[in-house]
Amino acid sequence: FSPTETCYWIDVSVVFDSFSDETSWDVQRINDTGDNIVVKAHNGTDNDANTLRKESMCLEEGQYEFTIYDSYGDGLLTDADDDDDDDDNINVSGHYNVTSYGELIVEGAKFDHSEATSFYLPLPPAPSASP
Repeated sequence: FSPTETCYWIDVSVVFDSFSDETSWDVQRINDTGDNIVVKAHNGTDNDANTLRKESMCLEEGQYEFTIYDSYGDGLLTDADDDDDDDDNINVSGHYNVTSYGELIVEGAKFDHSEATSFYLPLPPAPSASP
């Protein structure tokens, strides 16, 4: 960014499930030409299991898409029925959210192989409460 450009902060927060190496995400800038540009990406590692990872980034005005991926296809949820009653191996579910200045853009946990959400920065102002 040049010193005269304005940017808008977003925060991506992911609480990884027990299988964090299956999870990744990216934020892409949507261009009119169709050549989307990856602005930021993160691939989960075994060290991310059951932990919160938060990434903050300042993006210029425009349209973006946040996509979260799960290579196994069960999102950030684990199925307690698949635990085989092995109490020593408890799988923990996770979740994610994307915000801008405290305003929620998207949140979730249940998806298959991927889930994408488009948004425009700056976010539209929140509706004012009626008296």
